[in-house]
Amino acid sequence: MHTKQQIYQELKNSDFPNLQFLYSKEVLDIAQEVLEELLEKEKKDFEEKLLIDDSDISFETFDDVSDLSYFYSLLEHYQGVNNDETIREIIEKFEPKYVAFGNEIAYSRRYYDMIVYCLKNTKLDTEQTRILELSKESYEVRWIALDSDIQKELKDINLQLSELWQNFSNNVLDSQKLFEYIVTDENIISEMPEDDKKVAQKKAKDKSIDGYLFDASAGSYVAIMKYCSDFGVRKEFFEARNSFAIAEPHDNKKTILDILSLRQQKAKLLEFENYAELSLHFKMADTPSQVMDLFSDIVEKSRQKAASEITEIQDFFWLESISPWDMSYYARKLRQEKYDLDDRELKKYFELEAVTKGMFEIVERLYGLKIQEVKTTSYDEDVVLYEVSRDGKFLSYFLTDYFHRPLKRQWAWANMLREKSDDTIAERKKIVVNVANFQKSADGKTLLTLSDVETMFHEFGHATHEMMSTSSHSELSGFHVEWDFVELPSQLLENWCRHPDGLDLFARHIDTGEQIPRPMIQKLQELETFGTGSMIIKQNEYAMLDMLLHTDTIPTDSDELDTKVHENYDANSIFPRGDIYNPHTSFSHIFDGGYAAGYYSYMWAEIIEKQVWSTFLDDGDIFSPEISKRLHDTILSQWTTKKASELFRDFSGGEVQIDAFLEEKGIAK
Repeated sequence: MHTKQQIYQELKNSDFPNLQFLYSKEVLDIAQEVLEELLEKEKKDFEEKLLIDDSDISFETFDDVSDLSYFYSLLEHYQGVNNDETIREIIEKFEPKYVAFGNEIAYSRRYYDMIVYCLKNTKLDTEQTRILELSKESYEVRWIALDSDIQKELKDINLQLSELWQNFSNNVLDSQKLFEYIVTDENIISEMPEDDKKVAQKKAKDKSIDGYLFDASAGSYVAIMKYCSDFGVRKEFFEARNSFAIAEPHDNKKTILDILSLRQQKAKLLEFENYAELSLHFKMADTPSQVMDLFSDIVEKSRQKAASEITEIQDFFWLESISPWDMSYYARKLRQEKYDLDDRELKKYFELEAVTKGMFEIVERLYGLKIQEVKTTSYDEDVVLYEVSRDGKFLSYFLTDYFHRPLKRQWAWANMLREKSDDTIAERKKIVVNVANFQKSADGKTLLTLSDVETMFHEFGHATHEMMSTSSHSELSGFHVEWDFVELPSQLLENWCRHPDGLDLFARHIDTGEQIPRPMIQKLQELETFGTGSMIIKQNEYAMLDMLLHTDTIPTDSDELDTKVHENYDANSIFPRGDIYNPHTSFSHIFDGGYAAGYYSYMWAEIIEKQVWSTFLDDGDIFSPEISKRLHDTILSQWTTKKASELFRDFSGGEVQIDAFLEEKGIAK
């Protein structure tokens, strides 16, 4: 069969797709041509749809299954996990055309009128009404009634922004690929866990280098910052981590200025005061000032705790001063030497396969999810596929891609490769994916830090939220909820990997198989609030920078941008910042992700989830069937069938409060 025909057939496949085939060279060689053909087909279908008589309009008029969207999402995923020149060129060439077509739909007056007609003149169920009302609101926020000249300007802005986001992401990755640090003096990493040293040693050996190679990956960074005894090496890593993409040929500063300027122009054209106000229109929070006032109150309460944490470290180690690149190292040593909790020993209880099994058991106990591995061949040998079901009914495929690779985008994320469809012609099963950047063990048994475990649970919280919808409409999916609510399920699930009853299900010693000792759990609980003051202030630094850049006057040049960034950090940080501190040039969440004027969502969602978590704690059973069912029925299965504020009230019976958050963090009210 011809390759192109195979691609089209694979896109119609309702089961799990053959990713090894779809990511093969023979497919990627013609992917551009296939994308063009799918685009032309959808353009033609859309033009025909606009000609439908009003009397023939129904909800099904707007309920399409898109082969183009599906194929493009697969290619975008591949770029995220393997950003080589081939896939990068495909995305860069096609995305402007894809965005342009999206603009035609987004500013089609006839399509908007059809939605309004359908809402007023056809019989719709509750979910259909919700979908069309959300769509109508989106059109109105884009000011569908604006004249054609302004609409054209908005379309041009959208197109330019899509290209700039790609440039930003590519610059970050290309800059990170250039960073390597070779350690030849084993004495300075003598405190490092053996598995981390073996990984670094293998990286060096693979490049025919003597010693240990540490790169820009999160695993390398954490290993150096927590375990390297050399002050200068830690400083160099800290500076490198916060200065990616600051110099040619990968300088992101002009890209940032262009993005900010275009976002501001877009907001003004849509009659918002600034981009933050536009962004918050579709979020749970009401105004930028509401966010900043709430955070200011929390941060002021956190400063005293952060100061006491720093003082404790300085006093214990007789340090006259301490720098930001010292905090992880000395905090780890304090835990070990003062509180007798050794992170190296703790890691031995968090083996990846055991953690995975325990995580699956936890969501089975909570929500009845059954997760079974499916044998398949994928685009990488470490990618694993699972089937997820509930009460004997298939819910979703679940794909994991956990290990760091040089061409993979940093950090961790959850995504949809294919949305659910119940269309009788093209029924397709949902595919949810979790991606991380853990350091793969050299001997096949990967040990995780507690932070890694939290990352796994966090992203799986997103995944389970996406899996558990009772709606047949993908438009109401978990990833479509308000952006400052989407982190609630993910941050909530993290609690189970720190609670003794959750740890009992997966924390086993890698060598002996013994359960994690109760004294070690008790120490973890005693130390759970240590560092929370500093962490809150750190999160606030990023959230306030995000809000500042999207509410204040746009800097005129790179120097002014740097000044604004450094002034923000000096105003919000517990440490003075120098010119070497430039995390904004690789701040992917707001410059090539979905968190622009929304990075505050992480702390906002944590405030909410602590209120939910306190319900389990007050009950005394973190697997309470009654509370789990209420959480499933009111929030997790409902996706965005209602406003986030309504979903939260349905569960909690009241409004958002910060008391549970402050108590959990050990901060005085």
